This record gives sequence, structure tokens and C-alpha cells, in this order.
Amino acid sequence: MAAQPDRRISLHGVGHILPDGRVLFDNITETLQAETVALIGRNGCGKSMLGRIVAGLLEPSRGRVEHHASVRHVAQDDADAPARHRSLAELADLHRPLDALRRLERGQGDAADVVTVGERWDLESHWQALLAHAGLDEAIHAPATLSGGQCRWLRLMGALHSDADLLVLDEPGNHLDAPHHAALRAAIADWRTGSRALLLISHDRHLLADADRTLELTQGELRRYGGGWALVQQQRDTQLAAAHDRLAHARRTRARAQTQMQMQAERAARRQARGRRERDTGSQGRMLLDARRERAEYSLGALRDRHRQRSTTLHQDVTDAWHVLAEDLQTPCFPRQLQAVPAHRPVLVLDGLVGPWAWQHALDLCLQGPARMQLRGPNGCGKSTLLRMIAGRLSPASGACRTPLGAALLDQSLGLLDPQRDLLVQLQAAAPGVDTAQLRQHLAQAGLGPDRILRPAGTLSGGERMRGALLCATMRLPTPGLLLLDEPTNHLDLAAMQALEAMLTSWPGALVFVSHDEVFARALRPTHVLGRSITGWEIASG
Repeated sequence: MAAQPDRRISLHGVGHILPDGRVLFDNITETLQAETVALIGRNGCGKSMLGRIVAGLLEPSRGRVEHHASVRHVAQDDADAPARHRSLAELADLHRPLDALRRLERGQGDAADVVTVGERWDLESHWQALLAHAGLDEAIHAPATLSGGQCRWLRLMGALHSDADLLVLDEPGNHLDAPHHAALRAAIADWRTGSRALLLISHDRHLLADADRTLELTQGELRRYGGGWALVQQQRDTQLAAAHDRLAHARRTRARAQTQMQMQAERAARRQARGRRERDTGSQGRMLLDARRERAEYSLGALRDRHRQRSTTLHQDVTDAWHVLAEDLQTPCFPRQLQAVPAHRPVLVLDGLVGPWAWQHALDLCLQGPARMQLRGPNGCGKSTLLRMIAGRLSPASGACRTPLGAALLDQSLGLLDPQRDLLVQLQAAAPGVDTAQLRQHLAQAGLGPDRILRPAGTLSGGERMRGALLCATMRLPTPGLLLLDEPTNHLDLAAMQALEAMLTSWPGALVFVSHDEVFARALRPTHVLGRSITGWEIASG
């Protein structure tokens, strides 16, 4: 039997240093081969950087990478991809094998076309099925007309139907509706049966569940888990419980020792005081009393030195135990600036609204008070278009849209932020009447420390930009009564998702949001659901 080719990528002591001199990660040694490996970690820890190094798109600052496999990389953010491509096949990066296959079928191909097609003789049928699944037609649709979810779908499916040995997929579940998400999981399962490798960078618990093993990038190092998300969660819960026990034990030990040291110090002080009284009354010889006093003072000084050393050691034990928990306890939170919106105050009024594309049936709606409305529908049905019209960024074909208390939109590309300016400057511009120290505190509460808020927003991770954009939207003066969110969890890690859920569930204004993450959507408890069907938009209670 012929030996299987050595298709692997090996990292040897790989590290990455940012332009400002900070070490993002270091001494990463790992081998990726015929398996599905999940890479998880908090926003900003360097997962995407490591993925680009694996794909050969970025040279490591330290160490080396051995490539014994062809790699295909799909970035989590590629907003200008539609503008760069002339056709749907080119957007999916399948135009070369499809063109070669079509030439061969017409009898016009050559040996080079056979090499280009490789083993993918059924690619045409797969391609047509992918287009049908997304409701697309090559003769009608151009890349520039696609929604974010449709564009994402084609790029992912192009990678999963490529002839690469290893895929690096960075947050592949972003922007996908439920049917496309399910199809993505099925396509990944098919990829795994071909004995090929997959590096899955994600916070999506459904996708993480299928991994053969999981790597967590934390504090510049890799933690390794021997399975998918269920095993990771189990091991992390066990580790977290052990860390809590260690911290509690260290605190109890310190408290007992401090009590004992206090009692010892008080006894020594009483002995010294008794010696002074005896010396003052002359009840014993002065020479004997002087000798006792010297011994007592020496003993008390030595006792204090031992206590200081012991206290330092005990405090360090508590500090060490705390640092083990620190990363898990740092959950971002957000300020809540808005006064409650009265229950019967209109916040959104749509009167005969018709979009410039994507639908023709007029939409009438009146949303009042602190309502929460979820927009549902397949990719490309017009959800983002509707949010842009509500925000005043897009004119309707007909009808009117009013937001009496103002509205702020966080779109999928986070256009609210200027990538060239730092977060602190942009937050100062959004809330000019708020003290800078208070703004810094709000940024810190959102998990954005001094090393983040003075950097250009474009250099931050997706989750960090989302948190910064959310602050700029909610702290704008006057604060808007309606917050519009378009897939807000796409770039957030699990801790940041929980923080966003906590903030939004207590938001006293109104919300209109698009999210294909049903766990997140349920946490917001929508009062209304506006869904898109063949006949148009239909409103229902949540």
C-alpha cells in the first residue's frame, strides 16, 4: 500500500510581536494535520494573527513554520471582497476550476485544465447546488449586490470545495442564518471525511462541538484540550472550581495566620509592658531587669521580622491564586446612561415603507416604549437594508420612517468607528460633556484598558471594536432612545457576549436587532418579531 503523503503544518517556537513592542504570543509549538482543531480565546489574544501565520499570510516575529500542505484561508472580516471580484465564482475562488471544467466539457480543454480540475469532476453540480441554496443565479447576481451572509456563504463554500490540504476558517459562522449555518456544519463534516485538516477559529459553540481537539490561546500560550466544546467546558469548570478552592484556602490560611501573629504580638507586648512596670517599681535588680528588657526587645523585633516575612509569603500565595482566576473573572460591562422610555412613547413609526430593493410590499409599524424587536429572515431578504433605512442612512423607495427619540445603528462593519482614530478620542467626540477620567473608566469596564484605548480602532480585534462602537453609540448626547444592532455578536468572545447580553437586557430604551444566534436572541427576550416571508414582512409578538 502506498504511503499517505505528509500533509501537515508544524509551528516551532512561533511568536508574534506587535509594532508597539508588545508580545502577543510566544514559543508556540504545534502540529496540524488530518483533524479538526478549534482555536479559542478572548478577543485580542491573537487568534486571527496565529491563523494567518499558519496560513503563510504573515511571517512570525520569532520561530519558524514548516508547510507540508496547501492552505486556504477565509478571514473573518473581508468587507471589500465583493468589490474586488467580477463574478460569484471568482468571489468563491472557484472560477479557475469551473472554467477549466467547462472548457473540458465543451471539448476545448487541455492538459493544464485537467490538472486544475484535479479530482473535482463533480464541482459543477456542487456549485449549482450552492447557488440554489443561497437563492443566487450567476446570470443575474453580481458580488456587489450580495448581503453579508450571502458573500460569507460563497467564500466559505469555495474554500470547502477547494483542493487545499488545510483550511483556516476565522469565525465562519458570522453572518449566516440558521439554514446556512446548518449547511456549513454539514460541509465541515464532509471535509473531515476526506482526511484533511481544518483550523477553526471561533466562539460559536455549535461549531466548536464538532472539533477533534481544542487549543485555547491565553496569556500568550496554548492550553490544550482533548475534544470539542463539551469537553472544554467540563475541564474549564473543573479547573475554575479548583482555582476557586485554592484561592479560598489561601485566604483562610492567611486569615488564621494573621490572627495567630496578632495574638503572638499582643503576648509579646504584654510581657514587655510587665517588664517595664517591674523596672519602674524596682521590685527586682536593675541589672537583671535591663538584661530582660534587652532580650525582650530583641525577641519582639525578631518576631516582627518573622511576621512581616510570613505576611508577605501569605499575601503572595493569595495573589498567585487570584491571578489564576483573574482572566475568567474579567467580564466586561457597559455604562447605562439612558433614562427609561415611557411605555406609550413612540420610538419607531413606519408608514407604508418600501425598500429600494429586496421587497415590494409596504410595511406599517408603530413601536412604543422599551420594546425589543428581532428581525428574522434568510440571508439577503433585506434585514440590514431595513435597519439602514430606520437609521436614516438609506432612503426608501416610498413611504416614511420616523424615530422620535433618535436612533443609533451598529452595522456589521462597525461603520460608526473611524479605523484611523483611537477609541478615547472617538468616545470624547460622542460624549463631549463627560469627563475624560469617567470615559476612561467606562472603557475599562468594557474590557478596554489603557493599552487599547489609545490605539487606532482599526488595529483592535473585532470584539474590541464592537465594544468600543457600542460605547460610542450608547453614550452619544443626546442618548438615542432606539438602538439598532446588526449581528452584534459576530466578533465577540463568550465573556463579551455575556456582558453584551447583560447590558442590553437592562437597556431602558428600545432595541431592534438582527441576530442568527438564537441563544443571544432569547436572552434579550424580544417583545416583537418582524419576519420576512414570501408575501412581505409580518409582525408577531415575541
